[in-house]
Amino acid sequence: MTRLTVDLDTEKTTVTLPGDQGTVTLSAAPLPAPEHGVQLPISDGRLALKTAAPADEYLTITLPWTTEPAFVTRFLTAWAAGEEAALPANQAAGLADYLDLLTRLLTRLGIRSGQAVPTPAKKKAAKARHRFDKALVDRPFHVARHGSTATVYWTGRNEMTVKAGAVLAQEQLINRDGSLRYSTKYGEKLRADHAAAIADGQMIADIHLRSVNEVGLFLYFGDTNGWLELVDDDGHTLDALTKVD
Repeated sequence: MTRLTVDLDTEKTTVTLPGDQGTVTLSAAPLPAPEHGVQLPISDGRLALKTAAPADEYLTITLPWTTEPAFVTRFLTAWAAGEEAALPANQAAGLADYLDLLTRLLTRLGIRSGQAVPTPAKKKAAKARHRFDKALVDRPFHVARHGSTATVYWTGRNEMTVKAGAVLAQEQLINRDGSLRYSTKYGEKLRADHAAAIADGQMIADIHLRSVNEVGLFLYFGDTNGWLELVDDDGHTLDALTKVD
C-alpha cells in the first residue's frame, strides 16, 4: 500500500507523493511552471498533448531532482496515446517505479490513457520506504562514488550530517546536448548554500542536509540510489538497515 497526502482547495487538488518524489496537482487554470517538473493540459479526461482541444484542467507535476522532465513528458505523451514510450534502457529501468506510481495515480484521478495502458519497463515492487532508527545515530556510513568520499551520519529523522574531510565529486553530469542535468544544478545549489564549509573541493566543516537524496546530490550529483551508497564499517548499506517491508 502506498500512502499519499492530498490537499484540496477551491482551485486545485494537490497530491504529495512519498519519499521526496514530488507532487501531482490538478487545477482549473494553469499554475506557475514548476522549477523542475512538467505541466500538461487535460481535455475530456485525457492528456491533450497532441491536440488543439481546449483544456478543461491542467496537470502540474513537480519531480525529484534526479528525474529528467523530458523523459517524463515523453512517457506521458506515449501513455496518453496508449503506446509504449521509447525511453533509453537505463532511464526506463530507473524510472519504472516512479512511472508506475504516477500512472496508477492519474488513473485514480480520472485521467485516461489511450486504448491500452503500457507497462513502463519491467514492473517492480513499490518504492522502498525507510525508517529512522535512533540506534544508528552514532554509526558512521561511508560514501565512495565518482571521486567523492565522505563519512555521513543519519543524525535525525530529517537530518543527515556530512563530516568535515569529505571530498566532493568534480565531474558534472551532463545531458546529451551538453547541458547540465537538473541533478547537477541542484547539487551545485546545495554546494553554494554551504560554500563556507568547502575549500578546494573538500569539506572543512560539518554540514547538515535534509535527506539521503540531498547527500547524494551534494557529494556526487545524485546519479544513483543514495541509500545503497551509504555503507557502514561492516559492509551494511543504510538501505538494508532501515528499509521497511
